[in-house]
Amino acid sequence: MPGGSHPQGSGRDARTRRLQFDGPLRGARWVARSDAPRLVRIASEFLQEQGFESRDDGLDATLREQGSEWTSAALEIGDETRSRRGLWQGQWTDDLPFPLPRVLQHSVPPTLVVVAARRAATGVAELVVFPHVSRRGDAEYARAAGPRIRAALEGITAAAGAEGAMVSHESLSGVPDDGSPFSQAVVRDVLGWR
Repeated sequence: MPGGSHPQGSGRDARTRRLQFDGPLRGARWVARSDAPRLVRIASEFLQEQGFESRDDGLDATLREQGSEWTSAALEIGDETRSRRGLWQGQWTDDLPFPLPRVLQHSVPPTLVVVAARRAATGVAELVVFPHVSRRGDAEYARAAGPRIRAALEGITAAAGAEGAMVSHESLSGVPDDGSPFSQAVVRDVLGWR
């Protein structure tokens, strides 16, 4: 089970040494022998280990009031203002062959991850973890949280496999805009994420 804090900071103070991650941000979907609240808790813990912080936005309560079958949580990392790169930091420091002191490390742009699970069958639940970048912050490095997200997804998969609970797993490059907690409409309209 995960524990501890990320060595490069958490939440708004999250930083990264080298911003070379340029792949797409991916989410994942699992079907596992467990219940929805437990899966949301476990996935959230793996994301928190990677420096994401839970948002106190009432997402789960709001969706339940709307009759949603999903149990959900939203976690966030990064800072809009701090992530905007100056000329010196942006061009000179990324080319250095050694890690920079923390004060010179680049701040991670805002990234939101929605964790949602629902009952699929008796004793089986579906879990979806999906990230959303923001238009705020440094657009060139908007996917800087990618390695942290990937590490959390790998941890969730390994934990489910170790428990013998995993029924299926798939990587997600996108999700339908169908009103589920991780869909763009809910992220935009309920959480105000832009």
